[in-house]
Amino acid sequence: MIRGVLISVVLSGILIFAVLRVAALYEEGIAIGVTRIDIYADRITYRTGSYATPTLLEIGLRAANDPPQVLALHDCARQQDFESVVGVLRRLDYLNIDIQMPDNC
Repeated sequence: MIRGVLISVVLSGILIFAVLRVAALYEEGIAIGVTRIDIYADRITYRTGSYATPTLLEIGLRAANDPPQVLALHDCARQQDFESVVGVLRRLDYLNIDIQMPDNC
């Protein structure tokens, strides 16, 4: 009888440990989303939208009210738009942003 209770307690402990471990692995696997603005050769992307000009991006930024955390330039030919986007971000007081640029720009 005591042996059966001890085995039951040990198996319950192993089960609880396994469930907690699986939950921890699941939470580690979920990446925290980073809000980004990406400037490509043909478009500017922010969240789920795609914008042709920095002016349209500004409208999207005002509507979403979600400050971006990263500004990334992917095409060196769009440096003028990059500077315009930086100006938009300054006007909206989004000043704490990581900037990523290609090495050859």
